[in-house]
Amino acid sequence: MIKRYMFLFIFLLTGVSYGETVEQLIDYAVKNSPQIKAQLYEVEALSGDIKSAEAIPNPEAYIQFGRLYSQSESGLNLTEISIYQPLRLWNTRKNSVEEALLRKSAFEFMFDYYKNQVAGEVYKRFYEALYYRELLRIKEENLSIVNSVYQFVKKNYELGEETKLNLFRAEKDLKIAQLEVDQVKTEYQIKLKELSSIVGKDVFDLEGDIKNIKDMKEFQIDQLPEIKYLQKLKESVEKAILVQRGLAKPQVGLELIAGEDAAELGKYEFGIGISTTIPVFYKNEGEIIKLSGTKNSIVQKIKQKELIYRTKIDGLKKKYSVLRSQLEDVNGQIIPSLSDALNLGRKSFRLRVITLFELSDIRKQYIEALIYKAQLLRDIHQVYGEYIKIGGIQ
Repeated sequence: MIKRYMFLFIFLLTGVSYGETVEQLIDYAVKNSPQIKAQLYEVEALSGDIKSAEAIPNPEAYIQFGRLYSQSESGLNLTEISIYQPLRLWNTRKNSVEEALLRKSAFEFMFDYYKNQVAGEVYKRFYEALYYRELLRIKEENLSIVNSVYQFVKKNYELGEETKLNLFRAEKDLKIAQLEVDQVKTEYQIKLKELSSIVGKDVFDLEGDIKNIKDMKEFQIDQLPEIKYLQKLKESVEKAILVQRGLAKPQVGLELIAGEDAAELGKYEFGIGISTTIPVFYKNEGEIIKLSGTKNSIVQKIKQKELIYRTKIDGLKKKYSVLRSQLEDVNGQIIPSLSDALNLGRKSFRLRVITLFELSDIRKQYIEALIYKAQLLRDIHQVYGEYIKIGGIQ
């Protein structure tokens, strides 16, 4: 019997479902996000371009047969054969491979950019849900205070020491407090569902503390994924220009030729030839001009993005600093003083020094201060989530 209860206890203990941390949810979302998977497949697809750039052109073969007819004999003879092998000179193969590698490297940085976007959004939704859980705790604390006041008023009313008006007011405050708790519970469940839709799986509870605040670490603008993506893209275009310049030069090929001697049938002549193009009129100017324009456009985009990121980072840092300063004031001054005032008010009400209305006003101020603190914490994490979208998890 004891063993049975022990087994049941162990089963229940191991079956306990714990909340999920923000790190766990970010890790899951990054690995399973359709957006990130799509970008990963694009990176993998570029491996084909590298293989194509590494390939050597296939040789071209030409074979000709002829049939001999005469009064005495006839037959099928091989009259001519040639094999032509184009050569990739002027570093066209080397530059083509480097262009493809740079393009793949660029898309890998864009892959990191999308990972940061998903991580930042999950972080923001996680702490948005934590805000409602903290709000629920505050509303439950408010309900506990209101209930204790109600029980005190009800007891005194039954003893004939309290008015019916105060009893009605205490009952109304209790009902409102209970409604607020129920409403925030619903909001918390909605936020969990919204988080689940971003993560890609059901999230039933969270493990974390909204009061845990991280410092913003510095990172270099030119090392951000989107900037690195554009830089690598620019370098790949530069290699593409070199490829086109190489193709604008004479293209050389080797040819092995074998042909039947016209004078002595059945005998063949062999030779090696070199062929080349003569780019007199058109030297790939159109392709080079187009690629040069693309390169100049990317250079300007890099400058624009650096300016945008620098402005956004400065704005986020200033906002983060202001919010943390306000949080320190609320934690260090406002909430302690209102907490002392509430404790004094509850004692004074029991001693009939202040009225129920005055006590309710003090309670509301205290609860509003707690809610304001929770809102500051939520805003701080929302700003930090935007910071993650720029530079990733610090």
